[in-house]
Amino acid sequence: MTLLHHDITFCNFDNSYKSQPQLLAASPHHWIDFSQLRGTHLYCSPEAFIHICDKLSTVPDHGLTFWGSGNYHYATLALLKNIHHPFSLVLFDHHTDLQEGRIDSLLSCGSWVRHALSQLANLQKVVIIGPDLNEALMGHITQRSRVVLFPEERFPTPEQLLNVLTTDHIYVSIDKDVLSENDAKTNWNQGTVSIDQLNPLLELLIEERLVEGMDVCGEWPVRPHQQFDHQTRAWISKNEHSNLSITRTFIRQMQNCGKQSKHAI
Repeated sequence: MTLLHHDITFCNFDNSYKSQPQLLAASPHHWIDFSQLRGTHLYCSPEAFIHICDKLSTVPDHGLTFWGSGNYHYATLALLKNIHHPFSLVLFDHHTDLQEGRIDSLLSCGSWVRHALSQLANLQKVVIIGPDLNEALMGHITQRSRVVLFPEERFPTPEQLLNVLTTDHIYVSIDKDVLSENDAKTNWNQGTVSIDQLNPLLELLIEERLVEGMDVCGEWPVRPHQQFDHQTRAWISKNEHSNLSITRTFIRQMQNCGKQSKHAI
């Protein structure tokens, strides 16, 4: 099938992408600055979420979106709210993000999928790939009939993944903490998936489904005094390499979709 949207957007919550010049130069993109917005770290206040939704609405075409560290993964919900067809969420993540909120019912990076299931009528199913097995078996997972888990020990084959996707329309969200530390460095505990396992599944999903959008998070938060630290620079370089790999997969599939459309005409 195809990618329905083609633009690339960087959302600057934590300045992490300013340290990845090759990624920023890889393709034309939109830049939305949230760095001065309060109430966004780990938890998102209702006022901040409204502001995020408003700013995202200024970009008409969300193909591939970068959020920064996993602390801001909840922003995916803002894009999911704009999908007006029955769809499935395919989430590559070492955590289920299905927790109950710890501060009242505030949206957070650990609860946003739970919010999506309860708020979005068009969300038919959530497929989570790569979570820690212990977390995947925890009792806090709700609406099990709408959630399919492939723990990291049971990474799906292409056939298994397609078989559980009952909708044509999907959205793909990637937290790089699903990757092993050979391919990424995040501020959360990480899984064992390799970038070479991830990219073929991304290609498969784009080829076999109507992809409403994709996003990526999982950067290493860089504090000002760490800018020139050798170890930090190595971690940033590792993340940039994986981000570039995902971006190139996105661009390549976008170009393939364009060629197929012209051929069909």
